[in-house]
Amino acid sequence: MKIETKNGFSENGQFGGAVNVTSSQAALPFVAGGLHVGTAGDLTLIGIDGSQFTLTNVSGFIPAIVTHFLTGSTATNVVALK
Repeated sequence: MKIETKNGFSENGQFGGAVNVTSSQAALPFVAGGLHVGTAGDLTLIGIDGSQFTLTNVSGFIPAIVTHFLTGSTATNVVALK
């Protein structure tokens, strides 16, 4: 799978960086190839295709390609992986 990066596309299956996500953050600074949720809760996200969806009571690694982390998410200690 190709993931768009600042310098083009990445085809590496490994993650190349990360950023902590806060509940007030809307657009992520990159297209995330996954999320790690440290404290369980709900995540409201926008996928790479523009669809909005909510994952309920999630924790651990979430393999989702997302562009936005929306307010209303109750999960905390979230890290977006690139």
